[in-house]
Amino acid sequence: METTLDAAFKRVQELVRTFEANKHAYLGPDYPEAQARKDFIDKFFIALGWDVNHDVQTNPYEQEVKVEPPVPVGSTQRRADYAFRLAPDFSNVRFFVEAKKPSIEIATKENYFQVIRYGWNSQTPFAVLTDFQQFHILDCRYKPDPDTALNCAVATYHYTEYSKREKFDWIYWLFSREAVATGSLEKRTAELPKRRGKAVQRGLFPGGYKPVDESFLEELDEFRAELARAFKATDPDLDGGTLTELTQRTLDRLVFLRFLEDKGIEIQRFVDKFGDRGTVWEDFIVACRRLDGIYNGIVFKEHSILDARTFRLDDAIFGRICEHLSAVNTPYDFNSIPIHILGSIYERFLSKVIVTTAKRVHVEEKAEVRKAGGVYYTPEYVSRYIVENTVGKLIAGKTPSDIATMRFADIACGSGSFLLCIYDLLVRHHGNYYNALPEPDKASAVKRGDCINHDAKLYVSLRKKREILLNNIFGVDIDAQAVEVTQFSLFLRLLQDETTVSAHQYLLDFQQVAQMKKLLPDLSKNIICGNSLIGTDILDDQLFPSDIESKINPMNFEYAFPEVMKRGGFDAIVGNPPYGADFTSSEQDYFRNHYTYRKGKPETYIYFLERALAKLKNGGKLGYITPNAWFTNYYGVQIRQHVLTNSTIDLIVDLEPTKVFAAAVVDTAITILTRGRKTKGYHKTHVLKGTKDHKILPYCELHQSRWETDPEFVINVQANPTELALLTRMEDSPNTLGDFVEYSQGVIPYKTKDAGKANRYIAERPRSSKWLPLFESASQVERYLTYKPRAFIHYGPWLWCAREQRFFSKPKLLFHRLRKKLPVQLIGAIDESGAVNRHSLSNLILRPNVPSETLGALVGLFNSKLANWWFVKRYGLLMEVGGFKVAKLPLPKEWLTCQQPLVRLVKQMMTTKQQLATAKTDKDKTYYENKCASIDRQIDLIVYNLYGLTEDEIKLVEGTGGQT
Repeated sequence: METTLDAAFKRVQELVRTFEANKHAYLGPDYPEAQARKDFIDKFFIALGWDVNHDVQTNPYEQEVKVEPPVPVGSTQRRADYAFRLAPDFSNVRFFVEAKKPSIEIATKENYFQVIRYGWNSQTPFAVLTDFQQFHILDCRYKPDPDTALNCAVATYHYTEYSKREKFDWIYWLFSREAVATGSLEKRTAELPKRRGKAVQRGLFPGGYKPVDESFLEELDEFRAELARAFKATDPDLDGGTLTELTQRTLDRLVFLRFLEDKGIEIQRFVDKFGDRGTVWEDFIVACRRLDGIYNGIVFKEHSILDARTFRLDDAIFGRICEHLSAVNTPYDFNSIPIHILGSIYERFLSKVIVTTAKRVHVEEKAEVRKAGGVYYTPEYVSRYIVENTVGKLIAGKTPSDIATMRFADIACGSGSFLLCIYDLLVRHHGNYYNALPEPDKASAVKRGDCINHDAKLYVSLRKKREILLNNIFGVDIDAQAVEVTQFSLFLRLLQDETTVSAHQYLLDFQQVAQMKKLLPDLSKNIICGNSLIGTDILDDQLFPSDIESKINPMNFEYAFPEVMKRGGFDAIVGNPPYGADFTSSEQDYFRNHYTYRKGKPETYIYFLERALAKLKNGGKLGYITPNAWFTNYYGVQIRQHVLTNSTIDLIVDLEPTKVFAAAVVDTAITILTRGRKTKGYHKTHVLKGTKDHKILPYCELHQSRWETDPEFVINVQANPTELALLTRMEDSPNTLGDFVEYSQGVIPYKTKDAGKANRYIAERPRSSKWLPLFESASQVERYLTYKPRAFIHYGPWLWCAREQRFFSKPKLLFHRLRKKLPVQLIGAIDESGAVNRHSLSNLILRPNVPSETLGALVGLFNSKLANWWFVKRYGLLMEVGGFKVAKLPLPKEWLTCQQPLVRLVKQMMTTKQQLATAKTDKDKTYYENKCASIDRQIDLIVYNLYGLTEDEIKLVEGTGGQT
């Protein structure tokens, strides 16, 4: 039976024969690129399974192949000829193809540089340069450089090689739609070596293997520092806050100018012409003033300092920055860089501010960013998923007039990534709606100005896209620079698909309408700078210094969005709220008086959960990605109860296996909920799991009522219904671990920022009787084994967190408080040395009147597969193993009379573990390892028997349990 590969091979062989038969004509100078595309290149990729001519995918908003019209002679190439995508993700390019006519040599550094720029700026690893006669596959992972571009060919083919099956197969299994859909590009990229060694030393790849976002951010940081110093030299009175605003506005203008150039919205080049008429700075300001009259918006808005006639900048410094960014010199193609990638760059850019002293200017990270360990930009696939399952669900089946009354927000919008996703979804929905209309209604939509007709397909007009922004998109951020970047990003996205013709046609159509005579709408009422968590009532009867009041930046939603709040609130709120911020005592008092969550330390994202829920209209949807700790931790009980009482949880995505934010120490989850409770029947929440390859897959459905009836309102998404049945049976017990033990964390000798005081409290040798042995890290404790302490601590009330000494002096079960990327959560051992331990370890001691041998039985139970299974299925793979969770471990009903077999085996295990630790030969190590495994198995079987597990239940546990 003929396969798709066989069919493709046949069709391409026919193309080869046609080309060969008339190659003298095709290789002649009069045979144009446009005809080569039509005769050969289009058909080549159609043979590979792509709908190049849109015979099937007729809706312009749902087409996998974006084909640019041929560039007229004398025009400048602004876009790649072909961009290939995969449904349903029509926003991200998988690879580019650039076409040339067959009569010219395609392997030039100019051609290679052009094509590599497309791929590198879009973060696509491969691009193709072809005239059909030649087919060159280029590596786009490296920063483009004209002088080294010719070194970036992965493979090159001559058309005569298409008829060789093994050659064609290689092309097919990389670029066919079938292959791309199964991850061929990712697999091939992983196989490519990173260039290093002599090639790099010889300067063949000076740009290095650096993604466009990292490279551009690095350069923006350098430009900011240079501009800040130059501005300060111009006016020594400028402070850090003002310099932060001036440098960002200047860079925003330059990037926007380059965007207009590369998109082709403005025909003339600006940046590389600065200095031709006056100074570089003067020409820049003249251009900005002219463009403000056309575009409006915050970017070119007249600034009292920047645009003052008396303000000047060192022309050498500013000229060097402009020269580096100009279209002639830069590796950056602002037509190809996805807007969400620019957003990720700016999200990190916003994490730093300019600080000044009397003599110097420098850039440093904001305090809250340092505390959080960096900025964590939400990946585009996560923000898109959240938006599709909130806004997407709400607008499904609705007309444009229905949607015009709906309001969607991100109340901690940062660089605006979620708002961009909302905007994209709304434009796509409108486009799909108009293209599905019958012909008379399509004509009416065009006549109203909602659409433009191009090649018998309807596209949402610039006018309608402006309306969508103004009607539907709202945002808040406490940082003024973030508000500017959000507006900037939305403006870029608004203009992304426009051309010189469409932009200027809009101006002609509406030059008489005051509020519409500029291309960009005024978003000052949509994107607000303010504190979403604190209202202006914090100022009542409190006198704050102006700088503190400005930092708090209180805001009332009723004043900021009066029409939205009058109609009951927002239809949807989405986002990635911040976490880990520090608050003043006044702010903490405010939170205690205004929020349900009061039990734990102030936590930003939990306040955002509560505030967002309150600002939704009834039936509105909330979609957040947050740390997952609030599902289960001790301090989250109030917010859990509040959420479960006042909303219906539609779905939860456990992202712990995905590790969305690679550098972050917290595990995350997506929560989608609807304000208000469904009263009929038991509501089922969909639980899904994220995967490392960015997929989100169904896991199970759970009744929300189960969480509501839990004493701590724990939201357990780790166990499916079958596993829940076993958990329920285990927990039907009169006793828990907490009935037999007391819990404490280890000591914290000093605050992290006071690490210089370590020598005062910790030493290698004791200096007096008050110095006690110290377990410094969790690595000194394994399952059933403790190593000899290597340090001593000066124990006493002077320690920052000393703890009660009885938790150290009595025999204790020490366990790891922090998970170390293991499938096992519970790792513990008995210590009877009286040593103190730091807080990477936690302590369990027996309650008074509990027999001492119980500790041995408890450590066996604690380390068993069943206990670990229970913990993971009850609480998930947590970064922190809290004592209150451990205390909930249910004990077998016959626990008081069935400990002896466990005690005996635990003693054997402790002895064998010690023998293994001191074994010298491989033979002895193997022997003791096998013996430990045998004892482990015996302990597990005893524990299964104590809880009365069936064979099927044991298989359930064994399938997910794990031991080290």
